[in-house]
Amino acid sequence: MFGYEWYVDIVAEDQLHCYKVEEVIVDLVSPYQRIQIIKNPTYGKCLIIDGKMQSAEKDEFIYHETLIHPALILHPNPRKVLLIGAGEGATLRELLKYNELEITAVEIDPNVVVFAEKYLWEWHQGAFRNERIKLIYQDGWDFVRDTKEGFDIVILDLPEPYPNTPAHRLYTVEFYKMVSEILNPNGIVVTQAETVQLGQEYKHFSIKSNFEKVFKNSFSYQTFIPSFDSNWGFLIGSKDDLNPFRTKEELDGLINQRICGELKFYDGETHHSLFNLPKYLRKKT
Repeated sequence: MFGYEWYVDIVAEDQLHCYKVEEVIVDLVSPYQRIQIIKNPTYGKCLIIDGKMQSAEKDEFIYHETLIHPALILHPNPRKVLLIGAGEGATLRELLKYNELEITAVEIDPNVVVFAEKYLWEWHQGAFRNERIKLIYQDGWDFVRDTKEGFDIVILDLPEPYPNTPAHRLYTVEFYKMVSEILNPNGIVVTQAETVQLGQEYKHFSIKSNFEKVFKNSFSYQTFIPSFDSNWGFLIGSKDDLNPFRTKEELDGLINQRICGELKFYDGETHHSLFNLPKYLRKKT
């Protein structure tokens, strides 16, 4: 929702978050969604989909490093990765820090990629054009249903599961069962999983209820995203053994061994903070 000078994000029935608009860079309606890019004095350029803040220039690294790296570090030997939701390309940027990955990225809306390439270099840094990435424009549901490939890691970087949107069915038990079928042995799946802000954490646990019906070894984790003004939840799971509670030294060793390039947020110490949940969330896990 836009006023004359303000973008208003309706985050709950009784809460609004307001961001001053310096400039409207993009505002269009694609066949799938409304795409907006604005500029805010604090957060810089901000990507908004269907009226909801998706990521902001100044802090997007927190969300994207949190989504990507725990799964890639916890897997014993990741080689093939499927990303559903290529979006603004920052997830691809992070995946390219691993030299030996084969990356398939699926995006339903070509318009998002077109405008990301034009306006959001800070996010993708040329990742869409990297020869290691196979970019497919297709509904994620259809791709997962039809593919004959197996993957070590499946990453679901999706908009929130609002009814009557393409993303909604990608949070269902039926979809998670299809994802499970394309996971290789020791495969790991990770998804963004809504706010865990006190009073709104039911949104996260609604997703987790479906997720853990399929992935018996599953864990919630969370961190604060400033531009969301919220603690944000993620879910990671596997059909096989999965232990996120490794030592800081072991995690840092794997990071140094596998990752080429700078990390601004994630390391062994931060990993522990992600998975050590506050008491009000532990009581529900």
